[in-house]
Amino acid sequence: MGSGYMKRDIESLKFLFNPRSIAVVGVSRDPLKLGSIIYHKLMRNKTLGILKAEVYPVNPRIRDLDGARVYSKISEIGESIDLVVIAVPAEVVVDIVREAGENEVKTAIIISGGFAETGRKDLDEELRRAISESSIRVLGPNTLGVLDLISGVDTFFLPHQKPLSNGRMAENLPEAILGNVAVISQSGALSEILMDCLKAGGVGIRTIVCVGNQIDLSTEDFLRYFAYDESTKVIAVYLEGVRDGRRFLNALIEASSKKPVVVMKAGKTEVASRAAYTHTASMVGSIQVYRGAFKQAGVVEVEDMEEMVDVVKAFSMLNPVRGNKLFVLTNAGGLAVLSSDLALQYGLAIPDMPVKVKEDLEELKKHGLIPQIAVVQNPLDLTAQGSSESFEQVFRIVASSSLYDLYLVMPSHQPPSLDDTVVDRLSSVARKYNVPMVVCEYGESEWSRLIRERSDKLGIPSYTDIRRAVKALSALTSYKRPIERSFKYPIKENRLRWIDSLPDGPLSEDSAIKILKEYNIEAPKTFRIMEEIELEKIMEHLSPPLVLKISSSKITHKTDVGGVLLGINTLEELVEGFRLLKKRVGDLGVEWEGATVQEMVRGVELILGSSWDAIFGPVVTIGLGGIYTEIIRDFSVRVAPIEPYEAEEMINELKMKKMLEGYRGSPRVDLKKLANAITSFSSIIFENSSIKQLEINPLIAKDDKFYAVDVRGLLNKREKG
Repeated sequence: MGSGYMKRDIESLKFLFNPRSIAVVGVSRDPLKLGSIIYHKLMRNKTLGILKAEVYPVNPRIRDLDGARVYSKISEIGESIDLVVIAVPAEVVVDIVREAGENEVKTAIIISGGFAETGRKDLDEELRRAISESSIRVLGPNTLGVLDLISGVDTFFLPHQKPLSNGRMAENLPEAILGNVAVISQSGALSEILMDCLKAGGVGIRTIVCVGNQIDLSTEDFLRYFAYDESTKVIAVYLEGVRDGRRFLNALIEASSKKPVVVMKAGKTEVASRAAYTHTASMVGSIQVYRGAFKQAGVVEVEDMEEMVDVVKAFSMLNPVRGNKLFVLTNAGGLAVLSSDLALQYGLAIPDMPVKVKEDLEELKKHGLIPQIAVVQNPLDLTAQGSSESFEQVFRIVASSSLYDLYLVMPSHQPPSLDDTVVDRLSSVARKYNVPMVVCEYGESEWSRLIRERSDKLGIPSYTDIRRAVKALSALTSYKRPIERSFKYPIKENRLRWIDSLPDGPLSEDSAIKILKEYNIEAPKTFRIMEEIELEKIMEHLSPPLVLKISSSKITHKTDVGGVLLGINTLEELVEGFRLLKKRVGDLGVEWEGATVQEMVRGVELILGSSWDAIFGPVVTIGLGGIYTEIIRDFSVRVAPIEPYEAEEMINELKMKKMLEGYRGSPRVDLKKLANAITSFSSIIFENSSIKQLEINPLIAKDDKFYAVDVRGLLNKREKG
């Protein structure tokens, strides 16, 4: 997946981040013009020796600027240009891009706005044509561009200082510090806020890219670029949406297989645009599909800016871990209790110490190295008598045992026994035994800030609150390198060619069952009848108890109208039920399309559905089924087709998984075979483009057997994928 991309595109993107020459189009003698701000930033970095590129100002109306020659157009420069930064009115941009293409400029950053985001689709299309007619790669338009702290490329035009109303200058945008975090943002403002907050937490930036309107280069391109960038340890992404879900998912997988990717997805309340004929299509909104994709890619999702900063900080300073066993060390009993509650809430375990470690700690107590009143357990509270040496000695013994995966240390500074060497002592032990540790220190006193700042400086993430610390530790356990795979695009035709002859609209139950059988999913023995006279004959072929259901393309939720009768044991009951259902259909004013008689199957009720997402295409949902599906809303989603290991992950995510494991006498389900059934089902909508929605509810699971009891689906042959 990555090799072809590397050869084709990383060679071009390097000119964006590390150009040998830069032309800035739109410089002016007005220092507040965007082109001027960007030009002066670049020249400042060149003077400081950070930027190695030659910088050429371009403006046809002036001939010099600060003693430097100003060129009237790009072709006048007479040198090969790797990057052109364009900060001029939108109407002029297309001509400049064409000129850049004619002069074989490698890359461009279009700072200018005023395209599709303002309704100017005509101008947007012109720009797209100009780009496609050249070999130039374009970032933007409507973007802050790039801030690269290694190469010195800086097109962020917001001032570092602004005047207050009293005339005093105050810091507006802090100078970034060099680090190992690459930020890809679909919002310029959010990228700068993240940079500011990370700096306050002692974390530096390697690069920030604001993708703007993504007319050419997109989030996916930069995910792949930073996946192979040796200076990047963690990739942070602010995401509002993508156009091509499968391209995005493939890029996520490629990046996440190399290093942690942390994503904050905005727009969680977006309403799905598709019509919802099935339960699953109505339940699964776009955010659930995105989250399913994130899990398939091994991405760490965060909810807000605070969590983004905390988690990125942890990955920047520490390495991911495999286990979830946490050791807590403090000198404040209340913090120990709080940490226990929160650790369990965020999926961390706090196992007690083995006998040998307890014995070693008791020896410390005998020698007066830890307070006599301290109880040797996890969490370990050294009490207010605990000293910096106590912290060091305890941490050394526990860290050397290799029992725990994570360490949370909370050296509350208030007691007189603790001095300011505590963080250095802890850091020395953490480095020696290579253990991931975070520090939590409450308060805004000088001592509190000192401990946090010292901790961050030594590469130990510090936090002002236990919840934030524990969530960051939990994130270290949640990142798992994905199995590298490529999500192909759905097949445009129907693998089952006989589907072509079916009419668009709701899928008949007979056809739906036939489709399922082609993918090795069975239905209970079923007969469809139109007339009462047929009942006696079919009774000879069925074993009671039976289920009698309305068969109707107009009635989606049969249970809601009393259209499902259970536990029928005799012909008399069957006849009576048939007449009742026919009357109910008549009362609803719906045409009679017959009824379905089915052998009744008992077991755990599941819902297995698939639908067509506008961004990612076919997606699959598994959850607890039955009539309460939409109330319980216990389900998991993935992009189709899915592999058996992904199906197992989906099952494990269900809150009511215990129901499948024989909880309180319920039938035990063969989870491996269930995963295989989910995998087979996921291929149906992927391989048959006319099927837009398909759902089994319930899918009855009993032991190693699965029965599609009620099936519904929706066809639309006019829309091929």
